[in-house]
Amino acid sequence: MIILEAPYISDYLLDYLASNRVPVLANDYAVSNSRGRDLCFLSTKEAIKRYHDGERIYTVSEHALDWIYTNLPNSEIVHKINILKDKAKFRKTISGLYPNLFFQEITLKELQNSDYTNIPYPVILKPSVGFYSVGVYALFNETDLKNAISDIQSNIKKWETDFPKSVIGSDFILEQYIRGTEFAIDAYYDTEGKPVILNILTHRFASECDVSDRIYYTSAEIMHQYLQPFTGFLERINEKLKITDFPMHIEVRITEDDIIPIEFNPLRFAGLCCTDIAYFAYGINTVDCYLNQIKPDFKSILKNKTGKIYSMILIDKGGKEIDSNRFSYDKLYENFENVLAIRKVKDPSLGLFAFLFTETSVGNEQELDRVLVSDFSEYLI
Repeated sequence: MIILEAPYISDYLLDYLASNRVPVLANDYAVSNSRGRDLCFLSTKEAIKRYHDGERIYTVSEHALDWIYTNLPNSEIVHKINILKDKAKFRKTISGLYPNLFFQEITLKELQNSDYTNIPYPVILKPSVGFYSVGVYALFNETDLKNAISDIQSNIKKWETDFPKSVIGSDFILEQYIRGTEFAIDAYYDTEGKPVILNILTHRFASECDVSDRIYYTSAEIMHQYLQPFTGFLERINEKLKITDFPMHIEVRITEDDIIPIEFNPLRFAGLCCTDIAYFAYGINTVDCYLNQIKPDFKSILKNKTGKIYSMILIDKGGKEIDSNRFSYDKLYENFENVLAIRKVKDPSLGLFAFLFTETSVGNEQELDRVLVSDFSEYLI
């Protein structure tokens, strides 16, 4: 079964749920955002029974975790979520594999009163429980830390309003800044605890200080190069986690000599239905793969995909309050080689004009390079 929650559901997912009669929890968000689809709704009582009878649960958003904490307390699924969702707890769980990796739990009050000189810069500061790069800062010196604290103080009330406590918490973690290429992985552990990778995306940044989620891309070349190394990495991590039958969105960085986990996001793949990039790139429905324990045959899937890059791009508002009606969506077709889909965003709290999915020929990466540094003002009318 699946739990649909704010802030976004794609038409692609809704069509899949309706046509395959996948059980959907009948919460307020799902009922009011089914957009005319005949979904197979379940009551809370029936959903609880189905979970205890062994049915799998997938969520599109970490906003759904509140329902799980409330209705499935002390369950195995809550235990698995807690290991991964609390970033400090996750670091402690795998610390034996990375004994030299610095991390420190810290409250906002402790940050305000801390001795900045004792911090081993560069570091990343982020909420122990977080989502969508909210409250994440790359810190290279004391000035960066002071600016981050000021920004947190200015925005923490808004975060508390926009996100449940289960999604964005008030405690923080300082951890070593890991230099290297960042990747995002949609994967699940099967019933035996073996990892099944469904997609691998490179996370592009504009600079070393950039912590945004603006662009991710995948390709046959990426899949061929990293499928086996990342499978081995997930096997090694699960020697500590000991998790079975569970979907995750994983972020890692590759250094000169290791694969370092950034975070494991529980019970979902790439958020805001961005996991749908696997469909646009490879025809893979990641949600269906998890619910039905399907293992993609990448040897066959990738045969005709060489020479192409498939990207998921967040067309953001740069933190400004801009009416989305001012954005010229048609102009995107002029500036990208092959636009696969434009998903317009109506929810102003997301700070986005759209999710953009594209296909780019290898050698034409400059169209992606432009996106990294654009403020998208050229699209405003």
